[in-house]
Amino acid sequence: MGFFSKIKSALSKTSEKISLSITGKKIGENLAQEIEDALIMADAGVEVSLEFSQKISSKKFPKDATDIDVKKSLSDEIFNLLKPYEFDFFESCRGRNPYIILVMGVNGNGKTTSVAKIANIFKNSGRRPLLVAADTFRAAAVEQLKFWAEKINVDICSGKEKADAAGLVFGAIEQARRNGNDIVLVDTAGRMQNRDDLLAELEKMKRAMRKIDDTAPHKSILILDGLTGQATHAQVDVFLHKIGVDGIIITKLDGTAKGGALMSLVRKYQTPIFAVGVGEAIDDLKPFNARDYADAIVGL
Repeated sequence: MGFFSKIKSALSKTSEKISLSITGKKIGENLAQEIEDALIMADAGVEVSLEFSQKISSKKFPKDATDIDVKKSLSDEIFNLLKPYEFDFFESCRGRNPYIILVMGVNGNGKTTSVAKIANIFKNSGRRPLLVAADTFRAAAVEQLKFWAEKINVDICSGKEKADAAGLVFGAIEQARRNGNDIVLVDTAGRMQNRDDLLAELEKMKRAMRKIDDTAPHKSILILDGLTGQATHAQVDVFLHKIGVDGIIITKLDGTAKGGALMSLVRKYQTPIFAVGVGEAIDDLKPFNARDYADAIVGL
């Protein structure tokens, strides 16, 4: 199943509500208000929802315009917002050997599983990823990453429980250089955005990387839970300003996620969207496609 089919299925509840706001409605102020309400309910945020509804309201549709015409117009507005933040993440990870990727996020956002899915994409494209189990305070996280490494047959570096994560990362990069791994994926411990001590540990890891490569990490990814909706803003705000974020991955869009938070996130933070998680299987992490997302969320 391709990205469009996956995302269409994932966002079906939201697209049904947006479709209901348009289907059978006359073009005018009431239609614009219905669209605005539906987008707010989809977690698109008040600012984005109002902007899109106003654009639909001011657009001069022909007298014989259909529901599909309105949906296409709304889809185009969503696409125009998101397209600049569609980013070919997997092809961009070149030019350094190894290419070092730091993966961060709060507890429960799906970091470890996402790291495995990212590694699987790299492996299938002919790269040699090394997974780094830098969540040394949670034994279950290390075991989970080891499980995935064995399942997809990629290398992994792990240490003793409660080992210094920065030291482990330093050793992992050296190991990658020795063994020819061209991608290093660092799975970090989940940390709430209000814990300055844990955020400081991420900075320590970055300093350790830079002792080997002063340009590392080459990408810092923030994993966000699609079920969190507008609450993701607080996470992006802290990680972006305290650690640095090159792009985001949204997980769990296959659940009850409304999906609209992507729009308000890019509007506020201008952060690239590297990929989205649309299922639990190893190949259910897909590079983000703005056109498919826009069409799916409006029900085209």
